[in-house]
Amino acid sequence: MVASGSVYKLKFKLPCYFQSLHNKISIRAKSHAFLNLRTVLTFLALNALFGLATATVRETEAKLVDLQPIAVHPFCRCNEDVCQPYARGIVDITAVLRTAAGLPEGACVFNPAISRLAGNIFCVFARVYIARSTERRCIPGRLDRPPFMDAWNGTLANLLAVVRLRGGRQSGNVTASVLGHRYLSEFNYEDGRLFHDQRGRLFLYLSLPFGKYGGARASVNTVFRVLITCRRTPGPNKCDPQLGPPRLLRYDRSIAWDKNWVPWNGTNMMSYSHYGPFGPHSVFNWSTYRDPVPHARFYSKCNQTFFRTFSTTFGRLMHLSGGTPAILEPSGTTYLAVGHMRVHPGCLHPESIPGLEKVLGTGIRVNCGHMLTLDSHVKGSIPFRTFMYRAPDGNMTKHYHVDYGLFLYRFTAAPPYTITHISHGFLPPSEGHFGIVFPSGLERFGPFGEDYVVAYGDADQVARLMLLTQFDVEKLLVPLLLMEKRISGLSVCTLPFADNVPAPLRLLQGR
Repeated sequence: MVASGSVYKLKFKLPCYFQSLHNKISIRAKSHAFLNLRTVLTFLALNALFGLATATVRETEAKLVDLQPIAVHPFCRCNEDVCQPYARGIVDITAVLRTAAGLPEGACVFNPAISRLAGNIFCVFARVYIARSTERRCIPGRLDRPPFMDAWNGTLANLLAVVRLRGGRQSGNVTASVLGHRYLSEFNYEDGRLFHDQRGRLFLYLSLPFGKYGGARASVNTVFRVLITCRRTPGPNKCDPQLGPPRLLRYDRSIAWDKNWVPWNGTNMMSYSHYGPFGPHSVFNWSTYRDPVPHARFYSKCNQTFFRTFSTTFGRLMHLSGGTPAILEPSGTTYLAVGHMRVHPGCLHPESIPGLEKVLGTGIRVNCGHMLTLDSHVKGSIPFRTFMYRAPDGNMTKHYHVDYGLFLYRFTAAPPYTITHISHGFLPPSEGHFGIVFPSGLERFGPFGEDYVVAYGDADQVARLMLLTQFDVEKLLVPLLLMEKRISGLSVCTLPFADNVPAPLRLLQGR
């Protein structure tokens, strides 16, 4: 309960339902009645929704209890001294890609896709952004100049490269070198995924955007054959990668902004992302990527109650969507993939909703537990907007209007392709926090494929690889039925890190 001595001055015109609700709260506040947490949060949410600048809140003494469920992400409460590290290594490949392509200093290279060609040779596809003004370009070691801040008015391009990765998780030192590249400046290909088809041919899945950022947009889902020619000669540019012609992936019930479909590596199949709850797990079988078979309906669909529970619980507060391609696990019976989640910043950052930090404090939270008490009408209407975020070092920076996170999931390799496990949300260690982290690639790594490498972009500015072991993956995954029972505790926080993770990336645990 919150003992309220607050006075609210209200001057507004709201729709009937919200106006009545808002007035009831104000009357109780003026009479100094006791307001529970749900009531206070509802009032603050309405303030955020309708921009009630005339509403003022006086700080009062308050004792808040039961603000979040007990079941939270196990890593969010780890103490570094006793918690085994799970981010075994972070490899930044931004500079090596930028230098190889001859891009100017300050060019943003981000959201890398990755797929193994042979041994320690990989193909990488990444996005490139070059701001027109040098003052708005990316700065190494800082994540406060994302293209979003430049309204994406600069040059948009892509980079296709062949990369050799040396070293390994055991040595704590992984280096990257570029064996050849191709700079693609004709189009803006967003967030590609590299994968092999059933016959071992390399393809690039792309969602081609139409329309300008901030306006009406649509996308078309396609695949491109990736052709690579390498020669045994000394010096750079041993390999020449290029894209073949596109092939349309036609789904008759596709919506205007359909993307983030999930290719299954080594097959001609993909998962469709139901934006929001992610499931039911729905599958395409394209038969061949040379001439994909059009779909009027899904090849397979597995209904599981988790997705309905997820949607009912979170509404617009949290969405799940596809990320990396799915790769077959060593057992040969299951696939593993990394998805991405979008979380309302009010779940993790009280300061994103005016007045909420006075109720909950300024500390960063790990889940949406305090928001789930809101009325469904209010919960579904809270606006998403940028805000000023205070970093652990005390600096104030602008935060994106949503928080992105990563999550692992596992599904069976046989029909009906049931999703069996899912993880809580997690973030790689980082030197900054703009709110955007996006996974584009997942591959086996190490001399015997005993590790995993997750390729991701941070803040739309840098391209990085995160190393995980099979043990780490198993520790992260939670049986889907168990997660459904604890759905309100679905959490997001930064992974603990190993000693070889660069020091600038080590922010406070539980961020």
